[in-house]
Amino acid sequence: MTRHKITPRKVAFDWSRTKPQWIEGEAFVSHLTNSTHILLPIMEVWFCQVFKEALPHITDDRVREDVIAFMRQEAIHGSAHKPLMEHFLQHGMDMREGAARTQRLVDRLLANPSRIFGLLPPGKRLARWWLGTRVGIIAAGEHFTCILGRFILENEELPRLKHDPVMMELFRWHGAEEVEHRSVAFDLYKHLTGAPLANRLLVMGVVIPLLTWYWIESTRYLMQQDPSLAIKPGFFAEWRRASSRKLIPSARELLGGSWRFLLPGYDPENEADTAIALDHLAKSPAVR
Repeated sequence: MTRHKITPRKVAFDWSRTKPQWIEGEAFVSHLTNSTHILLPIMEVWFCQVFKEALPHITDDRVREDVIAFMRQEAIHGSAHKPLMEHFLQHGMDMREGAARTQRLVDRLLANPSRIFGLLPPGKRLARWWLGTRVGIIAAGEHFTCILGRFILENEELPRLKHDPVMMELFRWHGAEEVEHRSVAFDLYKHLTGAPLANRLLVMGVVIPLLTWYWIESTRYLMQQDPSLAIKPGFFAEWRRASSRKLIPSARELLGGSWRFLLPGYDPENEADTAIALDHLAKSPAVR
């Protein structure tokens, strides 16, 4: 359970000097992270839709309060990333096709029950199971965003490279709030379903392949869109190179972290330090 009051924060970013390769000499890391500008505005909307559907089923006032604050934070996150699609278009990178493809995937796999199961809505039992499972998918996804948020907050190697400070702050602010609200989705999942192991295996089995596929395809897509790259490097070779330099998490760290979500005593509060996140948010130049 979250041990402090979650605070939605308005932010402002000046993108006028930001380029798609926002880390000098690191096209792969730049575009791997840039893939979030396609995914997050779509997924944050979906998160809020699912949680809004879940609100009438919440009987715990603390869980309800946290869920509402979570929804407000996620809506701000999506809005913060969304302008970068238009901004990158000015640099010759058209991300609209990738966004449309991602939206179709979400609509086909994760939509409301009537759109998944046919023209007629499913029975109440199936609808409630599908709601709980979608909340579980969000909880599994939030487990990874917490790992990534902790990584970007604690990383000492990226700031040493020549980088765009505004983009760096976008990821650090976002990462700090992911750490701050890391327990909310799992608390809701547990409140609605009890978070049984069989269902946790199912939702993690959905999240890992989807995230892996998305990161590979979207990074390749953005590298192909980048007019400044004459040679498009291979995804896995670049991932190994960048992770060995501690610029991104290694596959072992991410996959190893996924097992903790499946442990009987799993508690998202043990995944990161809230104090570090709140300290960054207190001094963040983006927070208004």
